[in-house]
Amino acid sequence: METILIKCPHCKEEMQAPADRESILCMFCGEKIDLVEVRKTVSESEKTADTQERGAVRKARYQENLGFVLGHTGVVCKDFQKKVRAFKKDSYAGLFETHKEENYAFYSSVKQILNDLAEEELEEICVRIAGAFIREQEEVLGQIRKKNDKFSAQMDKNMYLVIFVLPSIKEIQNSRADRLADVICEEWRKAFKDSNISAASYESIMQGFKRKLCYVTTAVCINLNKGEECEELQLIKEFRDGYLASTKEGQALIDEYYDIAPTLVKRIARDMGAQKKYVWLWDTYLAPCVAYIKSGQPENCKEVYCDMMESLRKEYMAEK
Repeated sequence: METILIKCPHCKEEMQAPADRESILCMFCGEKIDLVEVRKTVSESEKTADTQERGAVRKARYQENLGFVLGHTGVVCKDFQKKVRAFKKDSYAGLFETHKEENYAFYSSVKQILNDLAEEELEEICVRIAGAFIREQEEVLGQIRKKNDKFSAQMDKNMYLVIFVLPSIKEIQNSRADRLADVICEEWRKAFKDSNISAASYESIMQGFKRKLCYVTTAVCINLNKGEECEELQLIKEFRDGYLASTKEGQALIDEYYDIAPTLVKRIARDMGAQKKYVWLWDTYLAPCVAYIKSGQPENCKEVYCDMMESLRKEYMAEK
C-alpha cells in the first residue's frame, strides 16, 4: 500500500498515512485528520517554498549581474579612441559586430538585469549603470594632463558611446533597454560639458549612411540649435539630391564628399574651438549657400560649398 508522510494538524506529530484515503484518525492524539485538506496544504507549502527558492536564486543572479556590469564599463570602453578612429561608413558593420562579440558577457548581463529588476527599481538601476560609465571616463580624463588631449578624449568617448555602446544596449529591444540608453545620455550630458549625446540604434545609423546625410551641415545646424529638420538643412539636401546629382560632375563631388565628410565631422568635434568653428562655417559658407539656393543661383552655391570643403580638407586632413 502506498503511503505519504503527513503531519497531524492537531498534535503536530508526523506519521505515515495511506495515499488513497480521504481521512484517518491520528495514532497519537486520536483526532480525525482530513487527508484531502492536509495534501492541499502540503502542496501549497511546497509551491510557496519553490517560489521562495526561485526568488532567492533570481535575486542572487541579479546582484551578480549588476556587480559585473558596474565593474566592467572600463573593459567595454577599452581602446575607445583607436576604435573611433577606425570608424568609417564601410567599416562600421564589422566594427560593431566585433564590439558586440567582445562584450557579449557585458550586454547579456545588462539584459538579465533589466529582465530581473522590479519596475520601481528601473530608474535607480539605470542611473547606477550610467554612473559607472561616467566614473570610468572621469578616471580616463584624470590621467590626461593636457587640456587639448582631455578634450579630444572626451569627444572620442562621446562618439564611442553613440556608435558602439548605446546601439548595443538598444539591441536588447525592449522599453527598459531604451530607457537605460536614454538615462545614460541624460546623466552623461550632466556630467560632461558640451557632450550632447543621444541614443540611436545600429539600424538608424546604417540608414543614415544610406540616406547620405549632410554630415557637415547637419553638425553645424545641430550645434547652432537649428535642429535636424530646419529649413536650411532641407534646402541644402534638396540642392545636393537635385542640382548636383543631375550631372556627372556633381555626382563626383557628392561621392568625394562622402569619402571625407564623416572624418571631417569627427575632427571638427575634437577641436577645442569647435563651437566657434561651427559659427564660422555657418556665417562664411552655409548661410551664403542657402541665400544662393533661395535666389535661384545654384552654381554660386556649388562654388561656395566646394570652397568650404576644400578649406576643411586643408585644415583637418592635411598630412602633418
